Amino acid sequence: MKKIKSCKNNCIFCFIAQLPENLRPTLYVKDDDYIESFSHGNFITLTNVSKKDIENIIKFKIEPLHISVHSFNLDIRNILFGNSKTACAIDNLFILDKNNVRTNIQIVLCPGINDEEDLENTLNILTGSFKKIQSIGIVPVGITKYNINPVLKPYDKNSSTKIINYINSYRQNNKNNPFAKKVYLSDEFYLIAGNDFPGSKEYGRFLQIQNGIGKSADFLDDFEKEIRRLEIKHFTGKNPFESTLKKISRNASLIITSEYGAAVLEKCLALLKIVFKNCCLKDQNSIELQPVKNIFFGGNVKVTGLLSGKDVLNILDCSDLSKYENILVPEIIFNHDGLTLDDININVFKNLNPRIKIVKDNGKDMIKNLAG
Repeated sequence: MKKIKSCKNNCIFCFIAQLPENLRPTLYVKDDDYIESFSHGNFITLTNVSKKDIENIIKFKIEPLHISVHSFNLDIRNILFGNSKTACAIDNLFILDKNNVRTNIQIVLCPGINDEEDLENTLNILTGSFKKIQSIGIVPVGITKYNINPVLKPYDKNSSTKIINYINSYRQNNKNNPFAKKVYLSDEFYLIAGNDFPGSKEYGRFLQIQNGIGKSADFLDDFEKEIRRLEIKHFTGKNPFESTLKKISRNASLIITSEYGAAVLEKCLALLKIVFKNCCLKDQNSIELQPVKNIFFGGNVKVTGLLSGKDVLNILDCSDLSKYENILVPEIIFNHDGLTLDDININVFKNLNPRIKIVKDNGKDMIKNLAG
């Protein structure tokens, strides 16, 4: 088996460096391998590729690659990457683009470091000097309670609103540049700001959905389409069995989610209540959302995929589960081996209560499980 190339940078925002001790060894692997980038969508820096690697990427059309750029200013790059030898990555990106290798770009935005003027410079270069970039994703720096770098600051409501307004203006001011339309903000900015997400059509082919860009809009769109389909079935009587909507309306359900996940699911439940009303169905047993605070990583980490098993189990242990027909736990907290970040097996959850169901991260599966 080919050994995965590891990252030699010391990025100030590296999430792996902000992990606690004594987790399973694979969580501490800092890969910077172009094969992993191609096959799994991992973001790489292009600071760890040889001339031969670049030749192979071009020769065998290993694309699209997912590249972390963050900034083109060398002084700022030195700060962000913790490495004064990253100029080669910029050269490599230009070489790949010149040879028609498609890329998806990531910018991890750190307040006071690579935002404002530097962000504008970065976007101007990306949208003006490259021809094979498919998407440009901007994500806020993630900070856990284990961070020891005082320079890093989290985004708040005001700073998130500011970046949303800036990107909207940037796209509008550059509407004749097709590459400006490929600049996207991660869902976190909208959640922190309390703003509505762009419509799902705004995200095109959702090229960075695994990076948390457009994931919420896609979930909401999927949920609404399925609910509207069931609404039509309810009125036409084409469903040979008891209406799925009737089952949902009478079931008492508990949905375990994160703080950000709750904000998205609240929109789903508001839509569900409208459909119930349209169908003259009484919401006999309310669907309850139970957001789980991320004690494991600290209050700044609020996405569902980074919930620990212990935090979720603590919530379940403190809840009266007997009053629910359905107890929904998100599948996204488990890896492919069925383990949470803190090594709790999925079977622990399944054996805790027979009504616990592991739910996929899409609207259709959510509705199916709410119906029991």
